[in-house]
Amino acid sequence: MSKICLVCVSLRAGGTERIVSRMATYLRKHHAVSVLLLSRATPFYELPSEVSLIQPDISNKRSAGWKWYLYILSYIQRSLSTMRPDLVLCFGESIASATLLIAKFYSDRVIVFNRANPTSSMEGSRGIINPLIYPVADKVVVQTSRAVQIMKPRYRFSKFEVLPNPIQVPDNVTRFEDRPKHIISIGTLGGKKNQKALISAFATLKDCHSWKLNIVGDGPDRAYLERLSENLGVSDNVFFYGQCQDVYKFLNESRVFALTSLSEGFPNALAEALSAGCACISYDCPTGPSELIRHNINGILVPNGDEAKFQSSLEELVENEFLQINLSLNARSMIVHYSQDIVFKKLDSLLETSLKVR
Repeated sequence: MSKICLVCVSLRAGGTERIVSRMATYLRKHHAVSVLLLSRATPFYELPSEVSLIQPDISNKRSAGWKWYLYILSYIQRSLSTMRPDLVLCFGESIASATLLIAKFYSDRVIVFNRANPTSSMEGSRGIINPLIYPVADKVVVQTSRAVQIMKPRYRFSKFEVLPNPIQVPDNVTRFEDRPKHIISIGTLGGKKNQKALISAFATLKDCHSWKLNIVGDGPDRAYLERLSENLGVSDNVFFYGQCQDVYKFLNESRVFALTSLSEGFPNALAEALSAGCACISYDCPTGPSELIRHNINGILVPNGDEAKFQSSLEELVENEFLQINLSLNARSMIVHYSQDIVFKKLDSLLETSLKVR
């Protein structure tokens, strides 16, 4: 049984963190799995008892200041030297280079998983440091072929592999005609997630008071978005639910899923909405939506940031039940190749190759 260690900043509510927990849960069936976190925060996602969870003693970066970085580097070194894993899987560009260099002292094999928008890999200090360090990794795993195209000119010596996020495709979903008139958005409230564009578009719908907009997630913009819905006169039809473990419950009770994010790596929420049979509308931001959606076949793509086009496309969608049903049926049938079973088989092959070359 091989020892595999997954390194991640935290297990807070988020797309990368959900994938880490899902991957650790799957890998523990055939490997001894540890999850090494860089945060003391209580995990939002639970891990099986067979997975060893390791967290630092230090409370948080803000209170420790610059000493946090020295402590965390030492903490990673001590943890890996103790467990001596056969393979290290590192998630998170901000920690990848340091983790990669430390891990190579204690494990022959290290795979880096880049989950953010690939354009961020070209910017700032990470756009300088990571291209120099990533070639040391066994593989650099990205979620889309477009990410390879964007990163390869700068990361020309890195060995890339494309592995999309695994999606749990439910066997059964609520019949579309039986679903209430709900529009749903899932994601962190802040940054480039841009829910203000969705609330503004919702407020322009001719029939907005017959629909309900459910916003699942939390973040720094929540108070601002709540005020915005009040100012636009739709607060009685816009509901904020905060963080939620069972997003499929909300998706299964929704007709339309809307994504107004301006930047994505691989939009998990969009993929899950497609698997739940929602009629999906999304900004065509780099990267992810265009690999999941074929325009007007299993969803609607809107030019990134074009709020007027998004408003008119959302209006057309909510007024056309036939279009909703058609998109819903195609969404379910076309998302199967992102199913957890298929993606995890590709993961097994990737890890097996790395573990064999020792």
